[in-house]
Amino acid sequence: MERLGVTLLGAFRVSRGDSVLPIAGARLRALLVRLALAGGHPVDPAVLVDAIWPQDPPAVPTAALHNLVSRLRRALTPTGPVGDLIGPAPGGYRLAVDPADVDVLRFEALTAAGRERLRAGDPQAARAALDEAVTRWGDRPGAEPAIIAAVAPAVATRLAALSVDAVTDLAEAELTLGRPDTAETHLTRLLTEHPGHEGAAALLMDALAVQGRQPEALAVYDRLRTALADRLGVDPGTALRERHVRLLRTPDSGATVHRTRPPGLPAPTTGFIGRADDLTRVGTRLTSARLVTVIGPGGAGKTRLALEAARRLEPADRVRFVDLAPVTEPAKVAAAVLAGLGLRTGRMFDARNHGPDDDRDRLAAELADRDTVLLLDNCEHLIDAVAHLTTVLLTRCRGLRVLATSREPLAIDGETLVPLTPLTLPDAIRLFLERAIAVRPGFRLDQSTEPDVVRVVTALDGLPLALELAAARLRTLSLPALADGLSDRFQLLSTGSRTAPHRHRTLRAVIAWSWDLLHDHERTVAERIAVLPGGVTAASAAAVCVGTTVPATEIRDLLAALVDRSLLQLIPETGRYRMLETIREYGADRLRTTGDLDTVLDLAAAHFTAFVAGHEPHLRGPGQLTAMTGIRAEYDNTLAALQRLSTVGDPTDLALTLSWYWQMSGRHPDAVHWLGRAPIAATSASDCARALYLLNRAAAQSGISAGEAERDRAEMRELAGRLLATPNLPGHHRVLGPILLFLQDERTAVDSFERLAATDDTWTAALADMFLAEIAENTGALDRMHAHVEAALIGFEQSGDRWARAAVLPIRARLRRYTDLDGAVADLHEARTSTTGFGPPALGDRLHHDLLWIDLHLRRGDTEQAAATIVAARERARRAADPEIAALVDAHDALVQMRLGNLDRARRLVDDAAPATERGRALIGVTRVSLCLLLSETADAEKALRGARVSATGDRPILAAVTVSAAELAEAHGRHHESAGLLADADRLRGGPDRTDPRVVGLTRRLRAVLTEDETAVG
Repeated sequence: MERLGVTLLGAFRVSRGDSVLPIAGARLRALLVRLALAGGHPVDPAVLVDAIWPQDPPAVPTAALHNLVSRLRRALTPTGPVGDLIGPAPGGYRLAVDPADVDVLRFEALTAAGRERLRAGDPQAARAALDEAVTRWGDRPGAEPAIIAAVAPAVATRLAALSVDAVTDLAEAELTLGRPDTAETHLTRLLTEHPGHEGAAALLMDALAVQGRQPEALAVYDRLRTALADRLGVDPGTALRERHVRLLRTPDSGATVHRTRPPGLPAPTTGFIGRADDLTRVGTRLTSARLVTVIGPGGAGKTRLALEAARRLEPADRVRFVDLAPVTEPAKVAAAVLAGLGLRTGRMFDARNHGPDDDRDRLAAELADRDTVLLLDNCEHLIDAVAHLTTVLLTRCRGLRVLATSREPLAIDGETLVPLTPLTLPDAIRLFLERAIAVRPGFRLDQSTEPDVVRVVTALDGLPLALELAAARLRTLSLPALADGLSDRFQLLSTGSRTAPHRHRTLRAVIAWSWDLLHDHERTVAERIAVLPGGVTAASAAAVCVGTTVPATEIRDLLAALVDRSLLQLIPETGRYRMLETIREYGADRLRTTGDLDTVLDLAAAHFTAFVAGHEPHLRGPGQLTAMTGIRAEYDNTLAALQRLSTVGDPTDLALTLSWYWQMSGRHPDAVHWLGRAPIAATSASDCARALYLLNRAAAQSGISAGEAERDRAEMRELAGRLLATPNLPGHHRVLGPILLFLQDERTAVDSFERLAATDDTWTAALADMFLAEIAENTGALDRMHAHVEAALIGFEQSGDRWARAAVLPIRARLRRYTDLDGAVADLHEARTSTTGFGPPALGDRLHHDLLWIDLHLRRGDTEQAAATIVAARERARRAADPEIAALVDAHDALVQMRLGNLDRARRLVDDAAPATERGRALIGVTRVSLCLLLSETADAEKALRGARVSATGDRPILAAVTVSAAELAEAHGRHHESAGLLADADRLRGGPDRTDPRVVGLTRRLRAVLTEDETAVG
């Protein structure tokens, strides 16, 4: 396939091979630009919507975006499908374009490569890359590309700044290569557009001085000083002022200028990946704060980030790097910093003549008149000494700024923190891929390797060091073996670089370094909360620390201390704490070693069993949202409790307690899994658990075989009898028997539901009325349906159950659609708003709501809105993997296409539909009849009607729809009296007239026009 090329710098252009592809329309171009900027990676739909419709997003953004993607696909493949150039991917939509074929991404890559080679001491390679980058950008460095600014303003701003940096880096490379005249040309042009750029001015002064043109160099300084004063009201920086003074003092300014890598900064041996926002954050905060501390867990990449940030400072030769990891005595910290400054003397470590205060005073004296950035690396094991020294130096040295890395803050006045979180998934994959290629050339990310790569980077929490250790194991392990082996990650990742510090050679050593710095109570809490996979609260931490010497009153402070030491992360939005999986496994391994693991797991299981039991009754009342939110927050911990009880006890009680939460949250697969693990016994609790297992199995659309389904129905009948005969079941379990009957034969369940509807338990009565409304609808008793629906709504309103009331509103909407479309729409809107905060509805419920919305849109004549809803419904049906739902979506889509005049498309939809039930086959048959009549294919319409009649058994609304089709066919044959009679039959089957269905309304109008008044059988 010919490669796709995208030009965003200068004139916008899209090509494939030698062919230019026209992309018409601002929104289509915006979509392509935003996807192209991702360089072949998926882009979240929300990001695309913001880029395309920044001010006025569409009412259904998902559908609108899907339509736009389809249009772009056609634009990119005008001669027909050519591979998957654009389409959905995990995490959003993806444009299949190589970053090298997007000019702006190629520009970024060249600029980064040039800067890296420049810092590595290879100016020739740097010049080649940077010259190409500057040429690609064009003649206006610093100007934001308009087409990018329109869809991604932040990206455009960053690129504009990068274009200026590319010019200055190119000039620096030219200067280092002895080409000051070329450097002068670049810098003079740049300063014309950006007269206040200090870095460019400094380089131009050097270039002129090298050529013996000292007066011109001094004039550059004067112009810069004037520009800064006029525009910003500030003076040039200290480094530039010092350069100015040197020029004034040196008559012979033609001496050669050598620019080398900042002394003391270790040169990188591998590329820097990701952390762009963190780099920006460090640089920004160093301009406004004098102490910036990068904090994070071991292996998070603090040192590498700090060094990369230091290299980007202007000028970088002010930075001094001091690694404190080898220092073991607090008294030697100041001496180590002096050594890092290159000021070590023969008596520096002579304790007889020399003390820590002497080192501190000398250090303060050396830094007093300097504009310096001091990079103090690995401070955590000497935290108090470093904090004290830093306070003294910042107080006495006005030009000093400190950039520190530590696993906990220095906790002194003026400190600004930059917490490091794990790498994002895309960056973690890039890092792993680059390191993997280094040890196994030819390794690549494709469909066969991507799932295991994602498993590896996810299991390792996106920690850079862990990813590098894992990639190194690909020398001797296959990728699947590596992914599978991470269940014992500490053994697997037990070898690393021989040149790395000991604390970074293995994953265990990384965490042990932090663990050994903890106090006893901190260590106890850290180990015990490691059994909580779903996060930590003060209550859960106290529960698992029962029986230890840790006072409950100190738990909050101890958790805060673990946050400070980067072993826990505080989630500010929720107030909960999270422990990285790798650290959590280390803590659990410590418990296993001490023999305490089983005890702590039992404490956790008991705590969360009690926690859920306390929240569960509120799920059916006014406090349901709070209860739902509470259980949701502790859900992963509760599943761990279920796992523990399944292993060493009985999970029945906890699974039963969770059953209504599973129903409300649509977690039917979870219910099937855990209720299926409850042991079967001759108890009412066991019967309830088994009934709920079968009900959720039916709702989960799990693809069970016909034989399994028949066995389930037989077991349901048996369970229904036992449960109906069991007295004193809890209220919400009293409905299980009738519901099991309802699934077998609705009519047999009526008596049981009516008895429950007559009870004093308002909530249970309302639930029974809801089922009775469903039965009434299916038996063509719309008056009874109305009475039960209203009773259910009132009952749930009195109970304070917003969620259950919202479940009844779509039933009333189905009733009201026959006569009151506005009322039906209002019911669906209210159902949607009433469940705000409860989380997304179950996929099956959402699909049924989609189908009802489509029907209402068609009845209201809003075909475009119906078509948009079809797009969203089809995507959900694909995820549901339910052929019945997919067939119903096809049937509704065919109706939409018929309304739009796309009869060929409608025929394909009807022909391809494969319903799995008689109800679905009947509805497809009804749709086929309407299509055949539109095409004047009456013979095929008769055949479709016969099939629909065979399939329509028992369900009165379906029978009514088939009867309307029969009336349409009778009219087509000119049998108008018969057609009118069939319409009346449809009303009787339905339980009332349908005054809004376009088929019925149109047919009624036509029949009235041809029948005489005394013969009219249509009302």
